[in-house]
Amino acid sequence: MALTVAEKDLKKRELFLEGNILKGVLTVCVPMAAFQLLNELFRVFDLAITARINPESVAAVSFFNQLNNSVTAVGTGLSIGAGILIAGFYGAADYENVKKTVNTTFFLAVGGALLLAISLILSGKWVLRLANTPEELVEIGWNYYRVIMVNLVFVFFNNVYVAIEKARGNGGRILGVNLLMAAAKFTLSGVFVLIFRKGVVMIAFSTLLSNLLVTLIGIYSLRDPKDVFGISLEYIRMDRLFIKKLFGISLPVMAEKFAFSTGKVVVNSVGVDYGTQTVGALGVSNSISALSTVPAGSIGDGGASIIRQNIGSGKKDRALKVFKSVFLVDVAWGTLGFLLTWIFLNPILSVFSGGDAAFAQLIRQIFLLEMLSNIFLAVHAAIMALLYAFGYTKLSFGINFARLFIFRLPILFALKQFTALSGGTAMGIVMMVSNGLTGLFALLVAMVVLRKEYGSGWIKLLLH
Repeated sequence: MALTVAEKDLKKRELFLEGNILKGVLTVCVPMAAFQLLNELFRVFDLAITARINPESVAAVSFFNQLNNSVTAVGTGLSIGAGILIAGFYGAADYENVKKTVNTTFFLAVGGALLLAISLILSGKWVLRLANTPEELVEIGWNYYRVIMVNLVFVFFNNVYVAIEKARGNGGRILGVNLLMAAAKFTLSGVFVLIFRKGVVMIAFSTLLSNLLVTLIGIYSLRDPKDVFGISLEYIRMDRLFIKKLFGISLPVMAEKFAFSTGKVVVNSVGVDYGTQTVGALGVSNSISALSTVPAGSIGDGGASIIRQNIGSGKKDRALKVFKSVFLVDVAWGTLGFLLTWIFLNPILSVFSGGDAAFAQLIRQIFLLEMLSNIFLAVHAAIMALLYAFGYTKLSFGINFARLFIFRLPILFALKQFTALSGGTAMGIVMMVSNGLTGLFALLVAMVVLRKEYGSGWIKLLLH
């Protein structure tokens, strides 16, 4: 089959490889940041709606969402690894391998999601006991858990679809699709909870339906089997060398995302000793912080695709300049997000607390400390773009493993065992210290990698 590349895709490829670097970065990264910001608003909206039920429901949703994040980390890692390969092949104009990677990744993602969903539903009660889930949260959230596990199939597919659009440079399309998803999500959740007075299960169900909408859009967008990015079963390749290459990049990212999300589950399990409301408050604080930190990560993801395309095209010096632009955009976004969440903290707290003054104060205790380190996470996001693009996924795993298991959990255990700090203060200190140290550690790793790739003159080349 003769493969074709759409004219608009070729023009974007030319921009990334030949055009203005900052324009290319902003073309992809700003819509990607807005896309991820909407995703976080989904979570914020869920928690805000849930707060209208009771604080215990907020704790349940926060707890189960962290479990869900641990599982979806597998699909996220696979899609990031595939996106790295696709961007490299696309930059090198190796369209056969682009097509093969697209279709094989879809097959692996959907098949893996089906197996995970079935096994996690069947073993759900055992999984929840392993995660030290309080009985009252199990009672509130068991059906919520089952619905979000079914939702995995659509989430895994959508992750791959977004990775493909990212590699093509279609940040605007990603944003447009997510706006539709947001409209569906907000409408359904509002109707189910605020009008019909349903519980947390219908919040999960509205998430499932909105993800299904994106899946259908993705299938329609990639319907042309002749297009280099189109779905075509005949291009599924399960040969050993290709699978080894795909998983060689993806597995460290999967492990990184899974370890980080699972570490959060462990943090929640320890936090239960401070009370279930502390777990809920930590989840809310994380969600508020994510309004600035997660879009920064998405900017890094979009930037990684452009860096990788230039590496694939043999333009390594240009790839370094792309990284510089990604770094500056990330830090600018992180700084802006920090300032906005600080300025509007009181109205945000009033939305999340559901009128519970004690719960609002608990959220404030954690967030005022956590937000101090958010700019370090913007630095971390830019460094991840560099490591992903150059294929140093084992180093990215090491940084994020250290974030949880060296910089966060030991400090949490120490504060719990050796101090009399309140739950809110202890959790806030843990988040602040671990995030700050992670950003500094990532910066040191980046310096080592840049010296290895560009020699001792990398600073001069970067600033040129």
